[in-house]
Formats: sequence, C-alpha cells, structure tokens
Amino acid sequence: MEQEKYLPELMAEKDSLDPSFVHAMRLLAEEIEKFQGSDGKKEDEEKKYLDVISNKNIKLSERVLIPVKQYPKFNFVGKLLGPRGNSLKRLQEETGAKMSILGKGSMRDKAKVLYLNSDLKYHQVYIRLEEMDSLKINLH
Repeated sequence: MEQEKYLPELMAEKDSLDPSFVHAMRLLAEEIEKFQGSDGKKEDEEKKYLDVISNKNIKLSERVLIPVKQYPKFNFVGKLLGPRGNSLKRLQEETGAKMSILGKGSMRDKAKVLYLNSDLKYHQVYIRLEEMDSLKINLH
C-alpha cells in the first residue's frame, strides 16, 4: 500500500465505521495518530540496527525512575543497597552491569549533596544502569 493513500484510506474507513464498534474505532484512531506522528514513516524504517560482527564493546545506559513520591515512607535506597551495599554488589555481579544510585536521598551526607546540587528538591532518585558486554544486551 502506498504511503500517500494510507492515511486517507484510514480516515475514510474511520468515518464509514459504525460507532458501536468501539475497539475498531480506537485501533483506527491509534493507527492514524501513529502514522501522523511518524511523518509517514513506518515503524520498521525507524528501527536502528546494531553491528554485531565488530569486536568493540557496546555501552548502553538506562535510567530507571523510583516511585518515591507515591511511596514516601519506603526506603528504596536502603533496600537497593542492602547491608553494606551487598545487595547492589550482588546485582552487579549477576547482571554484569554497572549500577549507580543518583538523585535526592542517594547520599548520606546532606551537606555534600547541597554542595553538589543547589536545587535539591527538584532532583529525584534514579538508578543508572550501564551494560558493557555486548553478548548480554537485550535490544527491543
């Protein structure tokens, strides 16, 4: 199907569809939004491929936000670190990834945190994961 005709066909199909078909209407609306948001490009064209033949290490980092505002009384940093940091060390050894806890509440010394970050109240706790081994990486 040609890309120039795809959007008008979707719009015509949505207009001709009976409103009692709620799920079909929703799916058509999502497809129209997806097509308009990608400027006419399909999802397959936007995928980036990785050269797996080269021998160089690949560095990926992922930021995982912790829901501190929803659970203010739960000590996420303490649970992640564990006694003497053993839980975090064990996770790093099992996964082969570097992990660091950053943001508000991640350091014991509040004076040092205030020195490093002047706007402390706007920072959130998050974990930074870095994976160096190209064989253990899951790309989705």
